[in-house]
Amino acid sequence: MFYTNLIVNNIINPSSKIFKLYHLYIYPLKLNVVLPSQNFRGMSYGEWASVWSQWLVSEDPTYNGEDILFLRGNVNYRPIGNKKDGPQYLDPNAIYDKSGNNGETIFENTAILIPILTSDYSLGDFYNGRKITTIPDLRYIANKDTDGGSIWARIMKPGEKNQSIVPNLLDYRFESPLYLLSVPKNSKLRKKMDAPPKIGNYYAITVGYFIIIKTLSIGTYRLLFGGSNGNAYHTNAVVDIKVIKGKRDKIVDKSKYIK
Repeated sequence: MFYTNLIVNNIINPSSKIFKLYHLYIYPLKLNVVLPSQNFRGMSYGEWASVWSQWLVSEDPTYNGEDILFLRGNVNYRPIGNKKDGPQYLDPNAIYDKSGNNGETIFENTAILIPILTSDYSLGDFYNGRKITTIPDLRYIANKDTDGGSIWARIMKPGEKNQSIVPNLLDYRFESPLYLLSVPKNSKLRKKMDAPPKIGNYYAITVGYFIIIKTLSIGTYRLLFGGSNGNAYHTNAVVDIKVIKGKRDKIVDKSKYIK
């Protein structure tokens, strides 16, 4: 904390040796992260957010050898009292556990998209009893729904301390452009969401905190990420990822989900 204050107050020059030693101590893993202002494979963070949202409501939101691994948080809401179409509930202590044998295995040079805390709304949805009918209202509500609460995104290797993936998560909040969200009948996770989307096509906006890691070195890693919006919504995930040498025989393009 002492050195952090010195750096923030410009007492220590970021190019100095002491800063580099401090940074190495706090961030021992060198991560190749897409910066907020950068495009990745021709798309901005906001555009990737819309692709991820479409993937989440797809019929098979799992990893199948694509050139980017999409992660997700704890989507496991259940109707209160088992009442169909009633309010949804999630155990506040629940964790989406993808550790150990439940983890993911990817080839080197595979990117990873981490959705820390997200909000998705469509025209025609209701928010606090009010129907969303305009794009300005849609943008306002999607942004408001990610305000407050807390967020975290950390990474570690076996036997090592975990570290923040980026210095300031607040820099990684993004808003998608307006896009056409298609919710199929056989959407695997639709009914497990806090506000299950209706089947059909809707103009939507996604807002949230996202990080894209371009690639990880060969090895095993644990990601811990999640957050809350200060109200009832929260998510908490633990994901183990094993990166192995080699390359896939056939690359599957994740951008197929974009409309």
